[in-house]
Amino acid sequence: MSCTLSLEAECLGLRLRAGTELICRGGKLWLTFEVPGRPSPDVLLAPGERHRLHADAEVFVAALYGAGPALCRIEAPSGRAGPLCFSWLRGVRGAGAS
Repeated sequence: MSCTLSLEAECLGLRLRAGTELICRGGKLWLTFEVPGRPSPDVLLAPGERHRLHADAEVFVAALYGAGPALCRIEAPSGRAGPLCFSWLRGVRGAGAS
């Protein structure tokens, strides 16, 4: 399953499964990962670039500051049950989701 998010000024916190891919469909994306006990790694994606998660992770996704809006496509690994797009949105911080 997949979901596309349009980002401008917000930073979204998502809990994602191993094998999930984050793909930049427009603008520039900034990804950072919650890693207990060490500095959070950052990844920048330009249009067409992607990043695959090798482990379950809490990922913070935002449009790169000053670069305008960005589109982020999130593709879940196949074979996982459930409406993943809705479970991602339940994990969003600061976007009015519960």
